[in-house]
Amino acid sequence: MSTDNEVILNPGDSAVIVRHEDGDDAGFEIEIYHHPSDKISEDDLVFYTLLTRGMAFHATQDMESVLDMGRESFGDDEVTITQH
Repeated sequence: MSTDNEVILNPGDSAVIVRHEDGDDAGFEIEIYHHPSDKISEDDLVFYTLLTRGMAFHATQDMESVLDMGRESFGDDEVTITQH
């Protein structure tokens, strides 16, 4: 996958990146990033850490459930997938 695109996190931001792997047995890997901020409390930092780790863990342990929730999140709306 290309490493040429930069993702900019503001102080206090967290991000979950899902990277596609190439090859015959390709899958994906999940990376979690936290940008520190002096303005975020320790409790909030713990919350965002647990939130992002929980999302990544759940996706790897029960992927079908996560995909079902993704489908349900669209409701009856027409689904438009954008690529960046």
